[in-house]
Amino acid sequence: MSAAKQAGLVLAALAASLLAPACDSVPEPCDLVADLDQDECDLVHAMELPSSLPPARGNAVGDDPDAALLGFGMFYDARFSSNQNVRCATCHAPERQFHDGKPTSVGISPLTRNSPTLLDAARYSTLLWDGRADSVWSQALIPLQNPAEMDYTLLEIAHRVAKSYKDRYEAVFGPLPPLGDTARFPPEGGPGDPAWEAMTDEDRAAIYLVAANTGKAFEAYQRKVAAGPAPLDRFLSGDPTALTESEQRGLVTFVRAGCADCHSGPLLSDEAFHDLGLPTLDGQAPDLGRETGLAGLLADPFNAQGPYWDGPRPEPPAAATAADTGAFRTPSLRNVALSAPYGHDGRFATLRDVVDFHLRGGGRGEAGVVGTIDAGLKERMLSDTEKDDLLAFLAALTGEPPAPPWNNWPDK
Repeated sequence: MSAAKQAGLVLAALAASLLAPACDSVPEPCDLVADLDQDECDLVHAMELPSSLPPARGNAVGDDPDAALLGFGMFYDARFSSNQNVRCATCHAPERQFHDGKPTSVGISPLTRNSPTLLDAARYSTLLWDGRADSVWSQALIPLQNPAEMDYTLLEIAHRVAKSYKDRYEAVFGPLPPLGDTARFPPEGGPGDPAWEAMTDEDRAAIYLVAANTGKAFEAYQRKVAAGPAPLDRFLSGDPTALTESEQRGLVTFVRAGCADCHSGPLLSDEAFHDLGLPTLDGQAPDLGRETGLAGLLADPFNAQGPYWDGPRPEPPAAATAADTGAFRTPSLRNVALSAPYGHDGRFATLRDVVDFHLRGGGRGEAGVVGTIDAGLKERMLSDTEKDDLLAFLAALTGEPPAPPWNNWPDK
């Protein structure tokens, strides 16, 4: 064979190799579960819990131990309610994994929404089912002022802090205003009350600041009650025995059934708002969800755009759209096995009930649905065994409990 012909064959072979389709290459197997492809594998790896909490949003004392001790005492203090009988722990009891175990909570009077566990609160960027708060500390001030929850006013909050926590407060935040001067600072009142409106702008600002600082102390405590790694996290960090075979099959089902479309990342929540088509319960008014929550957030003087926010500010929330009507925040699935019943109105007694509702495409076709059901929620078929495996996986999302003394009442 001539040298020219040999050179031509070599060039032809080289050209053929360069033009060979990339799909001929064998994809790398998933290092977690063989049944997952690489994209799915990456999605699951992204679920691993970071070794530390995200920074406290808008709260310079979020990790101050003295602020946490101040918040620890106030969290369990029923004197922050008008009847002296309701406290934060009423709806977030440590013996119930910082939940109350009720379909809908009861404060001063019955409420219409389920109270989420606080175990995940420090990881959220928006709080409450409707996203009415954009920080943990501002959320803490909402139930204090809600007439149906704790029925306290801004002035009462400040006076209670001065009477019961003055030294601890001032050690963290500096001097309180001269609250003994009740001509300037009446015993009770808040926006809209005649006593409040009669105050000077400067004195009202001083009370707002005390309230904001009180919320920041509550958050400093709540950051101490975040749960730690779950079996899933140990599995993702390299322990193949951390999940049983059933739980591993459930992980695959979780991804393949589309659960991770909304329940993704370390929090196992996209923190977005979705309408699942939950029909209005008998005797209840339609709950507009994010639509009213966004209006409440924008009107809140303690939001991220207000004067009491510490540090860089996030972008303001987008304007409401039709998709916000009847939409609720995607809850975290971390520690989900500990927080029955489920749903924003507590209508689902068990996790199996929640799974079945999602698998049939939510409330599509039912009467009394508010808004438009999320297009991503589709009917899916799973066998009983697949459901059992999925539920086993959800139970493997229970993290290590908070460390003492933060995981119990202050005197226990």
